[in-house]
Amino acid sequence: MRKELEQKLVGRWPRWFNREGDVRHTLMSFGFCHGDGWFDILWRLCEDLEPLVAEFEEAAGHQFDVLQVKEKSGELRIYVTHANDAISRRLETAERESFRACEVCGQPGKRREGGWIKTLCDEHASAQGAEI
Repeated sequence: MRKELEQKLVGRWPRWFNREGDVRHTLMSFGFCHGDGWFDILWRLCEDLEPLVAEFEEAAGHQFDVLQVKEKSGELRIYVTHANDAISRRLETAERESFRACEVCGQPGKRREGGWIKTLCDEHASAQGAEI
């Protein structure tokens, strides 16, 4: 994802995305390892998580941290330190949303294969040589 989009997320939720952390504890120092098209999914996710995380941190006494955000097998993957059922369900919903959104542009897409597995719209699948 472009650095300016990453900075919007990190600037809005700096406690969740530790970009300066030791790689033995977080992989966020590598940034968000996916295309720009999933930015809106992540933004909505983080907005939805705000009250859930506040409630969780107060009740459990654990700080919520995002350890890694990446693409894997055409799906957005988000790994966190601590979560309750409500947080986990919302993370899973965002991951499922990514199966229907082009990783490049965010338009409707589907899972494609071409020596790789990506979720792409027809235009970006064609540009990358995948069958439409």
